[in-house]
Amino acid sequence: MTLFNLKLLHKINKKRNQSGASLVEVLVAIGITAIMLPALLTALISANAAKPAAQQQILAEGYLRSLTEQMRSVREGGWSNIATNGTYHPVTASNTWALSSGSSTVGNFTLQVVISDIQRNSSGGIVSSGGTVDPSTKLATATVSWSKPVASSISSQAIFSRWNSGTTWTQTTQTDFNGGTLTNTVTTNTAGGEVQLADGTPNWLSPSLAGSFNITGNVSGLSSYYATISGTPYAFVGFATGMAIINVSNKASPTLTGTYATTSAVNGIFVNGTAAYLALAGTTNQFTIVNVSNPASPATTGSLTVGGNVAANAVTVSGTSAYIVSNTAGGTNGDFNIVNITNPAAPTITGKLKIGSNNKGVVVSGNFAYIPTDTNNKQLEAVNISNPAAPTAGNTVNMGANGLGVVLSGTNIYVATANNAATGELRIFSISTPGTMTAVGNYEVGGNVNGLAISGNYVQLATGVAAKQIINVNVTTPATPTLASNFTLSAAGNAVFTNGFYAYVGSADTTKELQIVYAGPQYQASGTFESSSFNAGSTVGFNYLSFTTSQPTASVVKLQVASNTNNSTWNYVGPDGTASTFFTAAGGIPMTAANGQYFKYKAFYTAGTGNASTAVLSDVTLNYTP
Repeated sequence: MTLFNLKLLHKINKKRNQSGASLVEVLVAIGITAIMLPALLTALISANAAKPAAQQQILAEGYLRSLTEQMRSVREGGWSNIATNGTYHPVTASNTWALSSGSSTVGNFTLQVVISDIQRNSSGGIVSSGGTVDPSTKLATATVSWSKPVASSISSQAIFSRWNSGTTWTQTTQTDFNGGTLTNTVTTNTAGGEVQLADGTPNWLSPSLAGSFNITGNVSGLSSYYATISGTPYAFVGFATGMAIINVSNKASPTLTGTYATTSAVNGIFVNGTAAYLALAGTTNQFTIVNVSNPASPATTGSLTVGGNVAANAVTVSGTSAYIVSNTAGGTNGDFNIVNITNPAAPTITGKLKIGSNNKGVVVSGNFAYIPTDTNNKQLEAVNISNPAAPTAGNTVNMGANGLGVVLSGTNIYVATANNAATGELRIFSISTPGTMTAVGNYEVGGNVNGLAISGNYVQLATGVAAKQIINVNVTTPATPTLASNFTLSAAGNAVFTNGFYAYVGSADTTKELQIVYAGPQYQASGTFESSSFNAGSTVGFNYLSFTTSQPTASVVKLQVASNTNNSTWNYVGPDGTASTFFTAAGGIPMTAANGQYFKYKAFYTAGTGNASTAVLSDVTLNYTP
């Protein structure tokens, strides 16, 4: 076969093969079409049907958004608008949204809002069942439903609370707090009004210098006293040529109010009412009465020469009598004198006794005066004053050192002496048997005790001992007094008078003749404050309690709340609705106290370590919804 014929045969076979392939492809295509055509027709029909459903969904979502916003507007109009459970739909009323019973129909859509209760467990968490109904919270379930072309619905939920009400009751001023009941607590006005623990007994463990005052001239503070006149506190300081009357309202910055000039040193001061009784070191008129009703202009009321021409050293007053002790009197003069002060302008000697020594102090208890002296072997003497016209010498005590001062507390007297290493310079005696001084305890100082005072369970000693010019001794157990603290002044302490938390020291420092030592706070160990009753006018929802406190280390204040409808039954509870918990921070009112007409809170205080600090409650705010 020729080459031409072979090529022709190949073309013919190739054409036949191509024709066969085309037929197979047609048959396969017909088969595939037969299989897919029904599915394609179904999809096309479904797609056409889904368009209305999608449109309904879009419309429904718009209605739901509107429904939700309308509900928020209804709530903002007042809690009462949503307070009752049920099925509702929003309507407009007087340009505001309100709820109307039942559902509403808009075209093919049904719109409704279901108001229902919220339940909470004991921890305040929301639970679906088994909890307690929260009267201050509601669940609003908004639903939009339709039936064509396919039945369906969409919904959303919102929780509404009446805690966002703007109605409040607030207590923040001292006047607000004064209406409450105080138990071991006090109201103050340090920063606009507060409640804190009341003062307990002074704590002399860590004293500090509160302030000082410089009396004009190169003088020393020789004697001191503290008293209030017309409600204003004053320190009285005696010096070589007079007495300064210093306003100590601001302990950090005392100010001079008035000065009373004398011709001799003021060794002793006693203030009673508006009269200051002075023991002077002069040779005449050693007993002087000064009218201090106007502290800026003190004036002499009366005076009297006692003890002859010797210095008077101390004075005390009891009833209508003044008792003055002096240095050893000459002749028939007494160095212990009882003076009738019924007429202050003309005091007269009632009776006198010549003890025969230099007498440095005097206290009176019942029918006896107790006098420290420098008489050998009898440095402490009891004088019977049952007959003021004829006082008589009584029992004596050999203290082993000269007596320099004395104070009385209950049935004990505390006596200061000169340096006495054998028995100590602070001596404590019981006078439970009047006129008899029974040794109880003593304390060694290491030098002369120039003056002393007592504050609660502590005795303050003024000394010249270096680094302990004020010594505070704990005499809670008089038989075994113990050191509470030593305090360093800029110079020797010559005299001390203590009132409450402050010791007013007559100092040898010629630039700080008055030095004021602060004991450091010691408060009641615990206390409570129960607020006045708040009357909301009708039954309301009490929502939220907030408050501001200051709580130094270890001090505590915590609150409970109570409500009722009769203004008499007060069952205080904490945030979980029981009496065993307390509000330590702002929080919601528990459901057991959320509804009522009357409301109170109660604050519970605990002092800090050693009762040295107190928490302070400065404001309380109650949020409620009418």
